[in-house]
Amino acid sequence: MADRQRRSAELIAGQIVSLARREGLEPGARLIEQRIAEMLGVSRGPIRAGLQLLATSGVVVGVRNRGYALAKSTSSLPATRARAAGDRSEAEYYKLAEDRLEGRLPQVVTESELMRRYDLSRPDTVRLLERVASEGWIERLPGNGWRFASAITNVDAYANTDEFRRVIEPAAMRSQGYELPPDTITRLRAEQVRMIEFGIEAMPISEIFRFGAGFHEGLASGAPNPFYLDALKRINSIRRLFVYRSLADRARLAKHVREHLVILDLMERGDHEAAAQRLERHLTLTPAPKSRAAKSRHPRLA
Repeated sequence: MADRQRRSAELIAGQIVSLARREGLEPGARLIEQRIAEMLGVSRGPIRAGLQLLATSGVVVGVRNRGYALAKSTSSLPATRARAAGDRSEAEYYKLAEDRLEGRLPQVVTESELMRRYDLSRPDTVRLLERVASEGWIERLPGNGWRFASAITNVDAYANTDEFRRVIEPAAMRSQGYELPPDTITRLRAEQVRMIEFGIEAMPISEIFRFGAGFHEGLASGAPNPFYLDALKRINSIRRLFVYRSLADRARLAKHVREHLVILDLMERGDHEAAAQRLERHLTLTPAPKSRAAKSRHPRLA
């Protein structure tokens, strides 16, 4: 395996182990390529390479005609080179985001400029930019240029997404024919409980955002009109960078997760209107820390 391919596989392998730990998977649990690819936001090819690397170290085992299964308890796994690579990748990601939010990067950048600024190899720079592109806040231009989305530094636009969410999320729950299947409620509850049990203090910010956004998108998925969910997904892609800054107060986040559980309790009882009212209050009253990029407005986590 070439050095570039191996570094990529190591990074994905570390993310798979972290994901298995957060999901509370036990030895024998199946590791489904497509599901992991969706959760990590990459294609199945890199996931397969990461699983193959984990198989060589005995962390996972191949199962005939069924892909891979976890072979060891994640709690017994030591820190690995792959996890260290993942930590570096996260640090580079947040540095890029912070520099853009603070206006230290122009709207259009080149790979060479970023390589020099962050002391990265070209393959690592391309991987970083491709991850950002997959999240919707940068796009590739002809040649080697990349253009940041203007929305990520437009605080008025962020405030507008906040207002829009307060309208569409409760409306989705009040729409005629709204129904959230019991297995969806169970999945959303398990994810929120896992955040508390795993320890929010130890979770990467990207994972906290994913579970939080996934909760709200899960609620919207019960609406028969698919445009509610489509709109919310688009809004969350815009909110992502601003929200990262609001995730520093981990104690507040724990309270936030408990509010999610109260809403799910109401859903399980079939009281959709009470759940919608609670969600409205949740979206309206959630405090938001100050953004250094724009001190007059405050992004909120919800």
